Amino acid sequence: MSWNPRRVLIDLLNQNRTVRAAKALRNALIERNFRGRGVAEGLKFADEVRRTGGRRFCFVIAFNTPWVIDAMARSWELYSSGMTLVVVDNSSKQSARTRIEEICRARGVAYFSLPRNWERHPNRSHGTSMNWIFHNIIRPMQPELFGFLDHDCFPIIPVDIPAAMEGKVVYGSKRRSTSDHQAWFLWAGFCFFRFSALENVNMDFHPRFIHGMDTGGGNWAGLYRLLGENDVVDVPATTAHLNLGEADSGHQMLGSAFLHIGGAGYRKSINTQQYRRLISNYVWDTYLHGDQNRLVKEL
Repeated sequence: MSWNPRRVLIDLLNQNRTVRAAKALRNALIERNFRGRGVAEGLKFADEVRRTGGRRFCFVIAFNTPWVIDAMARSWELYSSGMTLVVVDNSSKQSARTRIEEICRARGVAYFSLPRNWERHPNRSHGTSMNWIFHNIIRPMQPELFGFLDHDCFPIIPVDIPAAMEGKVVYGSKRRSTSDHQAWFLWAGFCFFRFSALENVNMDFHPRFIHGMDTGGGNWAGLYRLLGENDVVDVPATTAHLNLGEADSGHQMLGSAFLHIGGAGYRKSINTQQYRRLISNYVWDTYLHGDQNRLVKEL
């Protein structure tokens, strides 16, 4: 690996306590501002969804990729039981929000458009969005179970998450801190919770980079460290090779039931028209019963 003086300087600055404190203050101000916007709309949406009679919800945060949401909605229809899918849109492009809302309407999936999120770091943007959803939609709803899936993490065989969570508090894929051997968190793209066990917890899905934890690491102190081994279902993550030739970027399987493409909204190796077409065709042909069921064909 070549020496990068700019990267070295940034790393040194990030280790400085004053710099860290200034960044923490900045992030807290961004979070506070964002969480306070659109609250009335969130409460109204929570009430509408609650009136459907559902008590178990899976929230998917969309980001600029209508074709991914089309595949997610179709896979949820085919394979998931016991949980209601809800799409919450964090897209930075208005054209994407419009198309995603159209897809959800056509697929019969509840849709909510978040206020514009000005956080540019993808991990912090994700955590800030999850916090908004928890505090402005989930907490008012008081569901039995709720969870979050990455928009590009699809079920590919029949799954029943509520059944897997029987007698458990959390269900997901555990990640270990890179700096504290005791600390862990559930990967933010695959995490589910029993609301009654944490309704008094100030949930925080932000990363804790300084403590070696990515998005979701903020819940170590208030929730995860208090759980016993029998409270947790840990779903293993393994590498998945999709036989897409030289373009295959390496993806993940969660257990044997969820395919995670990874980085569909931002990773350069995936976010090209050629690769989008390859992976989309593969997913639809292999798992979603073919092209005739696809709404988004313009990639």
